[in-house]
Amino acid sequence: MSTPATPLTCIIIPVYNRRSHTLQCLDLLKWCASLPDWRIILVDDASTDGTGDAVRELHPHVLTVEGTGHLFWTGAMRLGMQRAIELNADVLIWLNDDTHPDEASLRRISSIVRQQPDIILSSSVIVDGAVHCCHSLRRRAAPSTGGEFDTADVLAGYQVAFSRRLVETIGLPDDRRWPHYAGDSSYTHTAHKHGFKLRIDTCSQIRLCGHEPYLSVAHVFWAGTKSLGKRMHDAFIAKKSKYRLATQWHLDVLYRGFLGACTAFPARLSVWILQIVRSRLMA
Repeated sequence: MSTPATPLTCIIIPVYNRRSHTLQCLDLLKWCASLPDWRIILVDDASTDGTGDAVRELHPHVLTVEGTGHLFWTGAMRLGMQRAIELNADVLIWLNDDTHPDEASLRRISSIVRQQPDIILSSSVIVDGAVHCCHSLRRRAAPSTGGEFDTADVLAGYQVAFSRRLVETIGLPDDRRWPHYAGDSSYTHTAHKHGFKLRIDTCSQIRLCGHEPYLSVAHVFWAGTKSLGKRMHDAFIAKKSKYRLATQWHLDVLYRGFLGACTAFPARLSVWILQIVRSRLMA
């Protein structure tokens, strides 16, 4: 395992066509612009709204990595993490651009991970002034211990710090199985299975702006005026869809094992089909 000679924390931000969110997020990170031990890596997946040009003009200190337009969340994070490792970072932080990061929280989680490289640490997620609970594999809120850290078995990637050791142990995120949805939870759960400790830091926070819950499968399926084939594609095949069949199958295999997936996956698909049919009948 390589050991960086000097500490370096790289903040990795994937962006696509959210110029306003991206610039607002970067404005809140200006404190680290001139610091030699902090670096911002922004992966712009071929935005068409001028995001890349605006970042280069207003935040020239940010290292911009250009995507192909087909990276989605996991592919963008994978590319940004690869660049961070090339820069010899010892701490990496995932950060979404639809957030309001604060300096104290970022410094705190970076410092903890540097001291304890076997921990993957998420800041507490705040939505509309309240804590938005991270979930366990059973889709329930992770239980709070009332202490400094809460334990989890998956983490959402809004603001998550981890060490270079993690990447050297399990590699980069798998953007083939999980191109967008569950790229964060699949990677952190894989880390958990390799002995890394997943923790939610109750003393740091990351505020979400414009948070939008996932739409139901029926809403996704019946949205707009489309052919049946296009509806099937957008709901069950499109890489960005939460209900992408390949994504859900690989998640079940990861979480439950092959035999467990053979039971859980068709059961879930049956429920989705019933929800789609019921929604249409009640319209």
